[in-house]
Amino acid sequence: MDKTALINELLELFRQQGYEGVSIGEVSKATGLGKSSLYHHFPGGKEEMAREVLGHIDSAVREHFIAPLKAEGQPELKLAAMAKTIEDFYDGGRKGCIVEGLTLGAASAPFQELVQQSLEAWIEAIAGVAVENGLNKKLARERAENALIAIEGSLIVSRALRDYQIFKRVARNLPMLILKG
Repeated sequence: MDKTALINELLELFRQQGYEGVSIGEVSKATGLGKSSLYHHFPGGKEEMAREVLGHIDSAVREHFIAPLKAEGQPELKLAAMAKTIEDFYDGGRKGCIVEGLTLGAASAPFQELVQQSLEAWIEAIAGVAVENGLNKKLARERAENALIAIEGSLIVSRALRDYQIFKRVARNLPMLILKG
């Protein structure tokens, strides 16, 4: 299994079970790699695995969410494209958020800075589009934060109720939430 496939498998494990819920034995079983092979790829163990997953997610957020928001184009269209990407990334609300799994309990401390940097960059990019559309910086920031709250909250509620239309509705409404309040 190549490193990218391994990181994708780890991403799904951490999404489903959170950092504290995943053991090296479960990683071994899910990937088909022995513990020694896992430690070869990740000498720092589970914490290094999670850091690699976060790095992978951060790169994806920057490439697929942030970069398109900073590109030329109409603000509403850029936000609609971001919303579609979010909907696809979370499989219409069926997949959990890695941020949740890596910031709860004891997992919070080692990953806080990485998660914070990634979310901050995303908030700034969303706020930048709102400013581009005429909002003042303070209101744009608040709406960008509210957008992430809506995304994260709708993921939890959709999965808890097993009603994924909730997440899809929130994703579709993101441009309006950000630009019109």
